Amino acid sequence: MRERKSRSGTPRPARAWLWSLLVFALVLLAPLRDAAANPDLEFRTIETEHFVIHYHVGEEEVADRIAMLAERAWQRLTRELTHAPSLRTHVVITDTTDASNGFANAVPYPRIRLYAAAPDTLSVLGSYDDWLDILITHEFVHVVHIDTVHGLPRLLNAMLGFGVVGKVLGPNIVQPRWIIEGLATMYESELGSQGRHRSALFDMFVRTAVLDGRFQRIDQYNSNARVFPHGSSVYLYGLHMMHFLAMQYGKDKLAELSHLYGGRVVPWGINRALQDVIGVDFEEVEREYQTYLERRFLAEARQIRARGLRQGRRLTFTSSSGASGAHTRYPVWSPDDSHLYFFDDDGHKQAGIRRVPAKGSRIREGRGIGNQGKSPDIERIIDVEDSSRPSFIGPNEDQIVFDMVGVHDMRYRWSDLYRWKGPNRRGREQLTFGMRARAPDVSPDGRSVVFVRNDTGQSRVAFLALDTLEVQELAPLDEVQQVYDPDWHPSGTKVAYSAWREGGWRDLYVYDLETRTHQRITADMAQDNSPEWSPDGRWLLFSSDRSGVYNIYAYDTHEREVHQVSNVLGGAFEPALSHDGASLAYVGYSSTGYDLWSMDFEPEDFITPMPAIPAWPSADDPTPELPEDRGRPPSLDSKPYRFYRTFYPRTLVPASFEFESGSLFSTLGLSVALEDVIGFHSAVASFEWLTAVQRPSGSLSYSFSRLFPSLSVGFGRDYRVRSGYRRYIYDPPVGSAAYDDDQSYAYDGYLEQITSVSAGLSVPVLRLARHSATASLSYSFVNYENLDDFDDVVDPNAPTADLPEVGDVASLTLGMSYDNREAVRYGYGNETGRRAAISLTVSDRRLGGDYGDVRASASYTEMIRMPWVGHQVLALRLAGGASAGGLRRRGAFRLGGLSEEQDVIRTTVARSAWGETGALRGYDPSVFSGQYYGLLQAEYRAPLIDIDRGLGSVPAFFERMVAVVFTDWGMAWTDPLKFSDLAGSIGATLITSFKFGYGESVSLFFQYAHGFDPELGLDYFRVFVGRGF
Repeated sequence: MRERKSRSGTPRPARAWLWSLLVFALVLLAPLRDAAANPDLEFRTIETEHFVIHYHVGEEEVADRIAMLAERAWQRLTRELTHAPSLRTHVVITDTTDASNGFANAVPYPRIRLYAAAPDTLSVLGSYDDWLDILITHEFVHVVHIDTVHGLPRLLNAMLGFGVVGKVLGPNIVQPRWIIEGLATMYESELGSQGRHRSALFDMFVRTAVLDGRFQRIDQYNSNARVFPHGSSVYLYGLHMMHFLAMQYGKDKLAELSHLYGGRVVPWGINRALQDVIGVDFEEVEREYQTYLERRFLAEARQIRARGLRQGRRLTFTSSSGASGAHTRYPVWSPDDSHLYFFDDDGHKQAGIRRVPAKGSRIREGRGIGNQGKSPDIERIIDVEDSSRPSFIGPNEDQIVFDMVGVHDMRYRWSDLYRWKGPNRRGREQLTFGMRARAPDVSPDGRSVVFVRNDTGQSRVAFLALDTLEVQELAPLDEVQQVYDPDWHPSGTKVAYSAWREGGWRDLYVYDLETRTHQRITADMAQDNSPEWSPDGRWLLFSSDRSGVYNIYAYDTHEREVHQVSNVLGGAFEPALSHDGASLAYVGYSSTGYDLWSMDFEPEDFITPMPAIPAWPSADDPTPELPEDRGRPPSLDSKPYRFYRTFYPRTLVPASFEFESGSLFSTLGLSVALEDVIGFHSAVASFEWLTAVQRPSGSLSYSFSRLFPSLSVGFGRDYRVRSGYRRYIYDPPVGSAAYDDDQSYAYDGYLEQITSVSAGLSVPVLRLARHSATASLSYSFVNYENLDDFDDVVDPNAPTADLPEVGDVASLTLGMSYDNREAVRYGYGNETGRRAAISLTVSDRRLGGDYGDVRASASYTEMIRMPWVGHQVLALRLAGGASAGGLRRRGAFRLGGLSEEQDVIRTTVARSAWGETGALRGYDPSVFSGQYYGLLQAEYRAPLIDIDRGLGSVPAFFERMVAVVFTDWGMAWTDPLKFSDLAGSIGATLITSFKFGYGESVSLFFQYAHGFDPELGLDYFRVFVGRGF
C-alpha cells in the first residue's frame, strides 16, 4: 500500500508513532509520584549460593534473616526430598499488606513471594516458633516439589528450555492442592518445633469434625468445597494425609511419589502413581487415615469429658443463622450489659460489627443455598472489611472505636483505626492513616486508645490520644517481636497484652504506665492469647492451648496462680467479662465454625488446670550464619534490583498453543508472556497463522507498573471478512475473500486488514476498602485496509454495494470507572454494589488519522440482593453511546448477540470465559449498527442447589446450579429512533459451575433466547463457557 502523507508532509504512520511516544513522555513527565522514589519501594538484591533475595529498603533485617533461613531450608529440604533445583530461587519480600501469606512456583523458574507481616491471633498460621522460618520452609517445599522432573518431561525441558534457563513442564504442579499444600505443611513441623501439625487449632478442626460426623471426604477437600474451614481444608486434610503416609509407609515414600509423578507426561494420574509406590490408592489410604484420626480424637474427647464439661450457652448459630458466622470474633459487652457486640463474617452477607441480646438470638432454620437461615435478634451496626475489634467510648453505645483494613496511599492494604458515631451504619471517622493499627481498646476514662501497630516483620504496643490524635509507641522488649490484643486495666494505669518472643514463646505481659515497666505473667510454650481484665482488676482472663485444647483460663493477680475456667470439646477463645463481672462471653468453636457463647463467671467453680503441654522440640537458631558472610549481614553486600535479570524468555517454545476452526478462519496460534520477578515489567506476544488466507496475525503488548500511573503500549494486526457487501466481479484473484472455486459471478464480502498501535496510562483515583475508581488516558492508531480492492475487475454495469471507509483512524480516549460490587462465599457472582464507567474518544486528523469524530459511551450496573434468603439477585445494566458521525458505512457502534464461535471443550480446559453475557441476546452478532446505541438488560438470578461434591479423587467437582431469567432491550441507530424500533428479547439460562482438573471454577451456560423482532430476531439454544455482567 502506498504511504499517505498528512498536510504537513509527515507520513501518517510516522505521526501515529510520534503521538504514542508523546503519551509515553507525558507519563514520564507527569507530576505524579514515582513509587520507586519512595525509600520503602527502592528494591535491592542479595545473592547467596542458592537464592536471590529481592527486598525494598527498610526490610534489611527481614531480608538478612530470609537469606540465612532459606539456605538452611535448602540444605534440609533437598536432603529430605532428594532433589536440588538447578537454578537459584528468586525470593521477593513485600510488606504492602497486613495479611500473612506466601506463594511459590518452579515453572518456568523457581520463585517465591513472601509477605512479611506475622499472623494475627486465631490465624491458622499462628502456631510457629519463627514465622519467617516456617514461611520460607513451606514455600521452598513447593519449589523443590514442583521442580522435581524426570523422564520425558525432563528431556523436553532440556530441549526447549536448555535445561538451565527454564522449564516448560512441571508434572507435580498438576496434582490436587491438598497434596501440594499437605506436603509443605507437614514439613513446617518436621523441620521446626511447632507448625500446623502441632497446632491446637488444626487439632480442633479435626476433633470436632469427627465428633459431629462432618469429616470431609476426599472429593470435598480435593476441590475446596464450601465447608468449614473452607480454604484451610486443603492444608488440614492434606497435612494429616501426608503425615499418615509418612508414618504408615515411610517418609521416603513421599519423596519417591514426587519423583515418580515428576516423570509422568499425562496429568491427573496421581492415584496410579501412589499405587505404584505403596500398592494402594488414595481412596484406600483415606479410609485408613480417617479411622486412625477417629480413634485418636475420640480418645481425646473421652479424656475431656472425664474432667467434666464446662461450657456456656450458645448465643449465635453458625449452621443455620445468616447473622452469626463461620468467622465470629471479638465479643464486647455494651456499657449496660444488655447486648454483646461482635464481628461477623458468615459468607452470606457483608461482614461487619453486629450486636445480639445478652440472652441470645432466636433462629429460623436455614434451607438450601449455604444453609442460610435468619436470626431476627441480631442487628447490623457497622459494615467493615476483614476482622474488626470494637471498643466503646464512654457509657453510651453511640461511639465505637474499631479497626478496619483499607487502602493507604493507593497501594497498601493496611489496617487503621476508625471512630463510629451512631446510629448511621456508615458514619465513621478515620483516626489513623497508614499506621497499620489494629486491636484497639479504649481506656476507662475514654480519652486514650491502646492498640497494636504493625511494622515490617514485627509489631508493638502504641497509644492514641482521642482529643489530639497523637500516637505514642512503646519501645519493643528484647527478643519480643510481635504483640497482640492489648487490654486496659480498670484503673487505667496498666495494659495487659500477649507477646511472641524468639523460641516460640507466646505469653502474657503487663505494662505499667506509671513505672513504665513490663511484667511477664506466663512463661511456657503454650499459646496464651486475648487477655481480658475483670472489672475489679483481680482476674486476668485469657485463652490458652496449654492442655492441647483451647480453653479460657484466669490468672489470679493476688495469688499469682492460673485457674481453668472452661473445659470444652471444641475450643474457647477471646473472653469478655460483663461490666458487673457476672457473665463471661467467649468465642466458641464447633464443626461449623465460630459462634458466641456465654456462661456465668463464678471463681469458686474454677478447676485446677492440667499440666502445660510438654515442651515442643527445641527451636532452631533464628539467625543461622552463612559461611561466606563471616558475621556480616548479607544486606551490606546488596545491589540495586535489575529487572532484566528475570525479564526474558526462558524457553524455546511459547507459553501456550492454540488451534481454532471458526466460521472466519482456521488458525494455528501461539503466545508467550514475560514478567520480571517483582512485576514491574510485563509483556505478552501472540502470533496466529490464518490458514485460509495464508497470512500472519498477532499482537505485542508491554506494560510498566513501577510508575504510579501504569503505562502500556501495544501493536497488533488482525484480519476480518466483511460480509454483506455484494459486488459482481469478473475474475477475482485466488486467495481473496471473494474467490470461490465455483467461480460465481456475484461475490459477498472482502478481506480487511486491521493494524493498530496504542499507548496509554492508568491512574487509580480512589482506593478504599470496598470502593475503587480508575482514570485512564490512551492513544490509538488503527489502519483499515481492503485487501480485495480489485475495482478494475468489477462489472461497471452491475449494482455495487458501497464499502465501508478505509484508511487511518487516530484517537485519544479519556476514561473513568468506579466499582464497589461485592460477592460473598455462598452467593453466585456479585450480589451488591454497582459499577459505572464513562469514556470520551476524540478522533482527529491532527492526531495522525484521516477522519474526525467524537464518541462518548457510558455504562452502569446495579446489583440488588433480594430481602429473602437464597442469594437471589436482580442485576440491572444500562449502557449507551453517541457519536458525531463515525466512519461512513461502519457505524460508530454495533449491537447484537454473542458469536457462535466457541470450542466449549477447549475453553473449559483453559478455564477462560468466552465473553460476558452483556449483549443483546436473541440476535446475530453486530446485527445493528449506527451513530448511537442504547441497551437495557435485566437478569434475575436464583441459585437452585449447592452440590459441592465430586467423584472421589477424580479431578471433577460439581459446585452448584443457578437459574437466570433475562430480558434485553436495545438498538443501534442513526436516523431518529422511535420506541417501536427497539429490539427486545427474553430468555433463560441454566448455569452449572464445576471444577475440572484441580483448577479454578468454570461456569457452563445452557442458554435459550428469543428475539422479538419479526425479521432479525432468533430462537436459539446455545451452550458456552461465560460469565455474567
